[in-house]
This record gives sequence, C-alpha cells and structure tokens, in this order.
Amino acid sequence: MRALCLQGKDLETGQVWSFCSGDDYLPRYYGKIQKITFVQAFEQDPVVKLHVGRLKATVIKGVIQWIDKRMPTGCGSFRATKALEIFTDLDVFSRQISSEDGNNYSIMPKTGNIWAIYRNWSNDIDVVDLQSQTYDLVEILDDKQDYKVLLLAPDGGFKLADRAGFGSVYLAATEHWIDGKDVRFTIPKSELLRFSHQVPTSKVTKEIHGALQEVYEPNIEALPVNLIL
Repeated sequence: MRALCLQGKDLETGQVWSFCSGDDYLPRYYGKIQKITFVQAFEQDPVVKLHVGRLKATVIKGVIQWIDKRMPTGCGSFRATKALEIFTDLDVFSRQISSEDGNNYSIMPKTGNIWAIYRNWSNDIDVVDLQSQTYDLVEILDDKQDYKVLLLAPDGGFKLADRAGFGSVYLAATEHWIDGKDVRFTIPKSELLRFSHQVPTSKVTKEIHGALQEVYEPNIEALPVNLIL
C-alpha cells in the first residue's frame, strides 16, 4: 500500500514527517515513510504499520554543535537512513515536512514559522536534562541572514475550547520575561540548534477582551509543558 488517510492525516510512502519521541515527547525527530502495511489478527481491528527510516542530522559548517551527541537536532541538514522502524501509533506524527527529493533534506526555520526555542540554550545541555528544560515560543520574522524573531506570550485570560488539539492562545509579546530585553531579537545562524522544533500554529483574528486581535493558536500536542496554559 502506498497511501492512506487516517486520523486526519494523509500518509504516503516517500513523505517526510516530524514525530514525537524521547522522554519529553516533542516532535523534533524526523522520518521518511518507506512502506505502509496492514496486519489483522482474528476477530480484531486491522493495525496500520508505517515502516519509517529516521533522518540523521549532518554537521553544518559554522553551526555550534551539541557536546552531548545524543541530543536531538530539530533543524538543519539531514540524510535518510536505511534502517527502518515500525510505527503503529499514528498520534506521534506531528506534521509533514516539505523538503528536497532524494536522501538529503534541509529542515530550517522559515519566515512565518512558529518555533519553540530553548530558553536557556547552551551547547552543553545533556539529553538527561531535556525534561527539565524550559522554552519560549517565537515567530520567525526574517531568515535571510541571522534569524530575526518575535517573542510570543500566552494570554492566560482566554483559552480556546472549540477546536480539538488547540488549547492555548498566544499573542505578540509586549514585554519580555527578562526586564529590559526586547521582544524582537536576533538568533545568529551559528546558534541554529537553539531552535528545538516547529510548532504547527494557526494565526487568526479573534475578539479577545472586547477587542479584535491577531492571535496564534499552537497545536497543544507540540507545546513543551511550560508553554501549555
């Protein structure tokens, strides 16, 4: 089988998807669907099996690398691996990745994207410390040279209840959580690994507190714990 639509996801062989894994279960891992199969035991519902080859990050010149080589890399250059893993839980798949054909892939923050970034980033974060990390949510304003970003802030007084999977509302921050720091700031390309993972987000205009405002509705399944309202 080459394609199916299940749980609101259109899945096909050859597609690249981000998926959740690790102790903190965030979608900063990538894999290419190589095969789709079904199995069905007697008098039981059929089970879909996705045969997926993980993408492995390659070193980009000029980018500061993790000291702990077990740390996940959420963006950069990747290559497909031949070893396949079987996935039966489709809920772990977050979003389809638009990338190059072949075995080499570039997954980078792009203008207009919403990404989670490590709040206190350094390249000596250990994989065992991932569960204790905190994050900020930012919109990429410009990706041409370095990354110009806008900090997004939760609006704790308003929560969405009418859209499954979307449980937090964010607005463009008016002040930084660090006194005196600008809500618009620059992340050098050398600190690319500060970007943890992209968060699927809808940007809409809604009435909040009696006024129309542009708000961001991130998919709660892709939010780190400290960003869930």
